[in-house]
Amino acid sequence: MKTILFLVAVFLILIGCQSKPKQQDVASEATTVPDSASSLAKRPGPDAPRSAADRLVRALYFEHQKTDNPFRTTTDRALVEQFFTKETAARIWNGKTVVKKDLLFNAPDNKIKKAWVEPAAVGGSRAVVYTTFEENGSKKEIKLELNQLAGRWRISEITYPDGSTLTELLSK
Repeated sequence: MKTILFLVAVFLILIGCQSKPKQQDVASEATTVPDSASSLAKRPGPDAPRSAADRLVRALYFEHQKTDNPFRTTTDRALVEQFFTKETAARIWNGKTVVKKDLLFNAPDNKIKKAWVEPAAVGGSRAVVYTTFEENGSKKEIKLELNQLAGRWRISEITYPDGSTLTELLSK
């Protein structure tokens, strides 16, 4: 009887000591999936599981509600690079004095009542996240395109309801 209990205890200890896969192994597996335009074209439903891509967008909108807005900071370039690809972050940083509107919505802040982020459509190292907001009682939609770089998601482009894009506005 003691032998059986001893073997069960050893078995449980061995199961508990098994190592989990390393984080970089999980990230590299995700990047080996080929990019799929068809995956990006399908919009997940509201009950679809959340991913790191849409969590980044949700964090951006959360930061927007606080004082740490990557579009308004003039002292913290790392905050901008936390959300955007290097190229887009450089355009945002260099365009700080040129653009005078809130580029997260491309609309005045006082007209935005609600905003919600939908689950991401992920296709390999690219993702698309749609954000819906209410402006003057009507729903409008923003499309955010993301790229996965070194295992982290970054926003590369924002397309606004009127068809204009973030990079177009920053190029003017």
